[in-house]
Amino acid sequence: MLRFRNLTRRRWVLIGAALAPSVGCQAPKEPIVWTPKPGVGWSHVATQAVAEPHDSYQIVTTRQTTGLFPANMSVTRISLEPDKGQASVIQPGLYADPRNEFLQWNTAFDDQMAVSEVFPIDQRDLGGGQADPVQILAAFRALHARLGLIYAVNELSETESEMFGVLYDTEANEPLAAIHAQALSVSPPTEEPDKDKRVNMWETDSRALVRAKFERQVHACVRELIRKDQPALVETPTGWTPAGPVQPVEWPPRNPRTRR
Repeated sequence: MLRFRNLTRRRWVLIGAALAPSVGCQAPKEPIVWTPKPGVGWSHVATQAVAEPHDSYQIVTTRQTTGLFPANMSVTRISLEPDKGQASVIQPGLYADPRNEFLQWNTAFDDQMAVSEVFPIDQRDLGGGQADPVQILAAFRALHARLGLIYAVNELSETESEMFGVLYDTEANEPLAAIHAQALSVSPPTEEPDKDKRVNMWETDSRALVRAKFERQVHACVRELIRKDQPALVETPTGWTPAGPVQPVEWPPRNPRTRR
């Protein structure tokens, strides 16, 4: 019996020794290599040739706008993705997540009373049409958006991104401005970071930085358009007569009997 126990013990020792190298030594993980995605061009967001600013915005309309504001705005993002039927065919599509877009852009214009609301559109709003600027602009009009923003994002390298777009007057069916932003990733500190403190990607990654920068460019562009816009002329409808006497409004109101 004692001999049997010793044999069993030796057998387990041999099995453990055989397994130890395979458990302790793992193959090193392969580094993640950045893969470039198909780049979106200005032709995917513009219905006609426009000036292409670099890291800024440019008002491209030459006419004086009148009564353009207050206005609502619709936004959408173009991306190039492989076709579901043919992987080798790259087709433009609307990439935006409506929930994220609604929150981002309405927050961006919280301080602008002349922009009443911002709402996104997605692929189904095109009614089966292609995701080209003309079709998207038609969808903006169908949804009664006074302004429309079509934009795109390109990852130029592992550490550099750009974001650009065109802002439209949907009623006039013409571009108002072209906007472009570009950003580089910020390197983390060289010293060893605190174990309990992680690197904030929203403050270091180029994709997050360019998003915030583009948002500021669009905000500044719309503010300039608001400043240059002339108020619409309000005319009294023909045949309209006031229901009561026209007189200045008194506030606070006083009792007519006590009025002297």
